[in-house]
Amino acid sequence: MMIIQADILPIPASLLTVVVTFLVLVTRSHSLSTPKPRNAQAMKNQYAYQPDRKTYDGARILSLHRYAIKGLSGDSAPTMKLNGWDGTFEDDRRFALLYDTSGDRFDDDDPSWLHKENFLCAFTAPELLATLDTEYRIETARGDCAKRLLTVWDRKLGRSSTPLLGPTDLAHTSGREETSRFFTELCGKKVQCVVANNKSDSADGLSNRHVHQFGNTSSGVKNNKGDTRTIHIINENTVKQFSEAVYGIENWSKETSSGLSATRFRPNIVVNHLEPWAEFDLIGKTIEVVSEDDTRTTPVRFRVVSRTVRCAGVGVDPFRPEQGLVDVPNLLSKHFPEHGPYLGVYAVMDNVRDGASCGGSISVGDTLRVVEV
Repeated sequence: MMIIQADILPIPASLLTVVVTFLVLVTRSHSLSTPKPRNAQAMKNQYAYQPDRKTYDGARILSLHRYAIKGLSGDSAPTMKLNGWDGTFEDDRRFALLYDTSGDRFDDDDPSWLHKENFLCAFTAPELLATLDTEYRIETARGDCAKRLLTVWDRKLGRSSTPLLGPTDLAHTSGREETSRFFTELCGKKVQCVVANNKSDSADGLSNRHVHQFGNTSSGVKNNKGDTRTIHIINENTVKQFSEAVYGIENWSKETSSGLSATRFRPNIVVNHLEPWAEFDLIGKTIEVVSEDDTRTTPVRFRVVSRTVRCAGVGVDPFRPEQGLVDVPNLLSKHFPEHGPYLGVYAVMDNVRDGASCGGSISVGDTLRVVEV
């Protein structure tokens, strides 16, 4: 067997220097071209209140909405009442349809925030609930206990048809039990219509005090000292820009079924006359509601506490279910990665000033301004 011995030639120092330099440049180029992941705090720090560059005052209230039963379509009104100690719109998300399998997680005497997966709602059954049209109204009676009436129709048949449910009074146990039976039969899973235990002076009824809100995400709760009661604000111009990115400018229309509407995001307040995404700059700021004929000495104020993370719960527009399912979180991250899957902000009422409760009413057409507190 012949063994061939090969001599290894020495590499010139100059050539070795060239090779090492080349590898360093390639590595550096790769590190520059590969984006580093941005943590949540870095994302949050990109938003800053810039009154010298952007106009925040003058944002106008375009529409107002309340969702008394979590996950149902909700009601719109030209004026909404905010009781000073309630912390949110009157009865907003006061009731919920809790799956019976999660019944041990809810204590009506000591309620706490629960993830939406525990409820029959837009997150767990968006297509089903979008087939329903609902109305909730409060009929004030003498004394502490008012009627809280829920009516449900088939959306396709309209409100001129016979209601599928109601009017049934959710202020009373019998009305909540009737509602539970209806939705149990509708979805094929046993559900309970639940509410925080806040009884009136009457034998069976609810107080006018709204002490617990079945909020959508934990972000508002975390930034509100554990209080679940928040107010959800959507900037119409942000929705318009998002819709234009998804469907194209020529296809966006808030009056037709083309494009995305602000109501898809289940807001309490929709504003316009504000730059797209400028609402994120207002986190940590206090905004005041201004009316031309307002004579109140203590105007309604909100403190903006956090952005709203979007989930599958807004996949179907409750007012335009014919649009079908839209993957909002992924589309937001795709078209606006600098904002992530966020759209809208949570605010809380600045409801105590000088030791007094500062409730009131707000109306479509009122404007907002930033105040220093």
